[in-house]
Amino acid sequence: MQAQQRLIKHYNEKYKIEAEEKTEDFLVAKKYPHTRIEASLKYFPQFFKGGSILELGAGSGTLARSFMAAKMDFSSYTISDFSSVRVEGMKKSLTDPRLNVVQINCEDIQVNELPKYDAVIMMALIEHLVDPLGAMQRVRELLKPGGFVYIDTPNMALFHRRLKLLRGIFPSTASKNEGLTTYDNKPVDLYDEGHLHYFTYGALTKMLLGRCGFTSVKKLGYFSSRLLGENFDDKLAVNWPELFSELTLIAYA
Repeated sequence: MQAQQRLIKHYNEKYKIEAEEKTEDFLVAKKYPHTRIEASLKYFPQFFKGGSILELGAGSGTLARSFMAAKMDFSSYTISDFSSVRVEGMKKSLTDPRLNVVQINCEDIQVNELPKYDAVIMMALIEHLVDPLGAMQRVRELLKPGGFVYIDTPNMALFHRRLKLLRGIFPSTASKNEGLTTYDNKPVDLYDEGHLHYFTYGALTKMLLGRCGFTSVKKLGYFSSRLLGENFDDKLAVNWPELFSELTLIAYA
């Protein structure tokens, strides 16, 4: 089976229930976010000043529903995913006329066939791409002048992953048992649940600025576990995201 077909089969089987059942979940912003969606709800509206949004790899559409529940102002919102079953599921749950749900493969973006956007959102996506360098070059072309891409991906240099590496253990980012067991104790279908690339703040910043045409990067931070209390943990993540946060940043065109 070709690699692309293998990936399509994996994601369509993993999320097939979403095409059958309407999903209506949403989250609200928190002062001290602990998940990527909570962090997006806190940070994205601080930088987005209205206009058009493209969300790549939107999954079940939870972030879009959360933005809608928070009454965030935008002119249009294009929501997309690689998986056809996830797209079908989102079409059932996202019915606002300002929303456009489409299937887009981030590895094969046809820049000339899409409009320009004020913001692109990529949450839990870049680590799944076969060619993240080429994909980010194309994403840069989709942005209007002054637009930005919001990226969230696992931080390979997060403090507890550094400790695992010191012990000689691979710090898998989407599974247990060094990439071989899912969190519900089943054998993985794809190694580390399909995570193909691992980044640090420095590595991703260097790629975006040096090879993809972005002009500046703003590092953001949130503490994804519990250590010394929410207030103190949040300060660690905000002030030293390279060590205490999953990798969250904004890159400007």
